Parts: sequence; structure tokens; C-alpha cells
Amino acid sequence: MATTDGQIHALKVGDRTHRIVAELLTRGIPLVHSLRTAAIVRCASEVFKAYPVTYRPRESYFEAVSAAGVYLNRFRPLAPWSVFAIEKQVGTRRLDVAYRSLGTGYLIDEIKLGVGRYGEDAVQQQISAYLEAGTELWGAEFIGVRLCAIHEPSQTRLYLPGSSSPSPIAESAFAKELNVR
Repeated sequence: MATTDGQIHALKVGDRTHRIVAELLTRGIPLVHSLRTAAIVRCASEVFKAYPVTYRPRESYFEAVSAAGVYLNRFRPLAPWSVFAIEKQVGTRRLDVAYRSLGTGYLIDEIKLGVGRYGEDAVQQQISAYLEAGTELWGAEFIGVRLCAIHEPSQTRLYLPGSSSPSPIAESAFAKELNVR
């Protein structure tokens, strides 16, 4: 099956979103919302200059800015959580972001613009690999993998080690800390 322009567009927007998030998590994120928004826009301009998109460039830019803003404003865990690793290579895959909270443990965030037509089944292999890697790396301190559905926040799920089925974050012991704001 051939890849369509729309699928390539979605992959590129996802890539640029990841780059913006990674860069801002590395640089540090302003606490004030208006300054954070300005930082996202500035960073997105840098990312799109370094990695141009030719198919629907304006739409791609705005979609990536929006997606990065949603993740950084609504999904990013707040203190006492801190970034532990960004774009960490795990086997043949690269996890998006890992967080650590002293006394609580480690969390892997998998950032997806949406769960799409095929839902969580499409990313199940990736989630399973991260659950295995997280357990190997952090043992009992590993909380799990949060599938962050940026465009569909209600579809965000938490996968716990030793379980192949997800649970809504609101039903987990970490609901207060990790639920979408």
C-alpha cells in the first residue's frame, strides 16, 4: 500500500512536534503561560527553518505548534516530576520522554497526535517494548507508559508493567498527578 501525501504530512507534523517538545524540555519551559506560548512559537520557527515542510507548510507549522503547546501545557507532569530522558534510544526504538519523581518512580510518555483509525492496536508493539524496557531499566520503580493522545485527550491511557491492557488515567493511583489538565 502506497503512502499518501496526507500520511507523510501527519508523520512530518508528528516529527516536528516531537522536536519542539524535546527542544523546550531541554532548554527549560517558562512558568508563565504567555512566555511559554512565545517560547513554543519561537522554537517552532527554528525547527521548521532547520527541517522545512513543503506539503502544506503553513498548516504543518500551526498543527505542530498547537500539538506541542497541548503537550507542554496539558500533559507534561508538574513538580515533583522532572524530565529524566528525552528521545532516549531503547533497543531499536526511541522513547519520547521519561520522567522521574522521587518516591514515586519513572514514567515514559509516548506522544501521539491522535490514536487514529486503528487506535491503540497500531502502537501496541511500541508500548509493549517500552514496558519491557522500563521494567528492565527501573524495576519496581517503573510506573508505566502513558500514551498521550494530543488531539484526543480522553483517549490518553496508562499502561502498567505486567499488563497488556491500558487503563484510563483517571482510574489509576496516579490520576491526580498524571491526568490531562
